Amino acid sequence: MTSYPGGIRNAMASGGMSHFQEAIREELEGAMKADLERILSTAPESELEHTKKDLAGFQKLFHRFLQEKGPAVDWGKIQRPPEDSVS
Repeated sequence: MTSYPGGIRNAMASGGMSHFQEAIREELEGAMKADLERILSTAPESELEHTKKDLAGFQKLFHRFLQEKGPAVDWGKIQRPPEDSVS
């Protein structure tokens, strides 16, 4: 039997898809925040402020990504770059 974190389990029990999606978003944001804090703890003291700023920006971008509804990229419109563009 699969074990789900508390928020997801409660959302599944409530039966609402929007509750479930919100619980998933919260779980993902919480996991990302923990991972970013773990990464920050490995930054050298001399780069701590710069790294903190970069990771905060990434966390904001990740939050925006999770708030989007539907596909953000139409993969059918993506074209290969010309062969000589990458060396």
